[in-house]
Amino acid sequence: MVKKIKKEIKDFPYSKVWMWTKRTLWSILLLAIVYGVGTFYPNPIATKWANENLRKEHTAWAQSLGLVSKKMRYKNNKEFIKELGYCVDYLNFTTPVDKRVPIEMLVGQAVLESGWGKSRFAKEANNLFGIRVFKSTAKHLLPEGMNEWPGWGVRVFETKCDSVKEYIRLLNEHPAYEDFRNMRATMWAKNQKLDSLKLIKTLKAFSTTTDYAERVINMMSKIEKVQSSKE
Repeated sequence: MVKKIKKEIKDFPYSKVWMWTKRTLWSILLLAIVYGVGTFYPNPIATKWANENLRKEHTAWAQSLGLVSKKMRYKNNKEFIKELGYCVDYLNFTTPVDKRVPIEMLVGQAVLESGWGKSRFAKEANNLFGIRVFKSTAKHLLPEGMNEWPGWGVRVFETKCDSVKEYIRLLNEHPAYEDFRNMRATMWAKNQKLDSLKLIKTLKAFSTTTDYAERVINMMSKIEKVQSSKE
C-alpha cells in the first residue's frame, strides 16, 4: 500500500501543475495591471464611449422629466424667458457644474441678440445669439439685402435650444473667451456664486459694440421686471 502511494506521488504531474499555476498567476497579475492602468490611465476611446452613453442616459432622463422643450413656443416676453429657462435646465443635466454659464447672463444675451426671440434670425434660423459660420457650405442665413457671400453667415440650427447649447460650447472652448473661463474658475475656486455682472465684461469678443456689457446688464434688469410682472 505504501509502495503504491509512493508510486502515485512519484507519477503525479507536478510539472504540469506548476505550469498551470504560473499561467494562472501571470493572468491574475496581467488583469491587475490592466485594471490599474484602466483606473488611473483610462483609455480615451473607452472613456469617450462611457461619457457619451452617460450623456445619453442623462438626456433621456431629463426629457422624461419634461425639462426640455424641443420647440420653444412663446407668445410674449415672459413666456420666452420661461422656455429659455427650460432649455438651460435641460442642458445643465449634461454640462459639468464647472462648465455652466450663469443663466442671468445667458438669458440677458439671448434677449438682447434675438429681440426677445422675435428677430428674423431667431424665427428662421433658430439662432438666439447671432452665432456665425464661416463656410458657405454650412446652413446659414445672410442679413437682409445681402446677396453675395461676405465671408460669414448666421448659422441655422434645428432648434433654438441647439443654439443655446452651441453658445455654451463656444464660451467653454473658443480661445476668444479664455478670460471668461479664467474668471469663472477663480469664482468656483473661492466657492463664490458666479457673478454675471463681472463675467459679462470678459466677453469683449462677442460683439463689436464697445458698450455691449452695459447693454446686457441693462437687459438683465429689464428681464427681472418682466419676470415679476403679472403679464
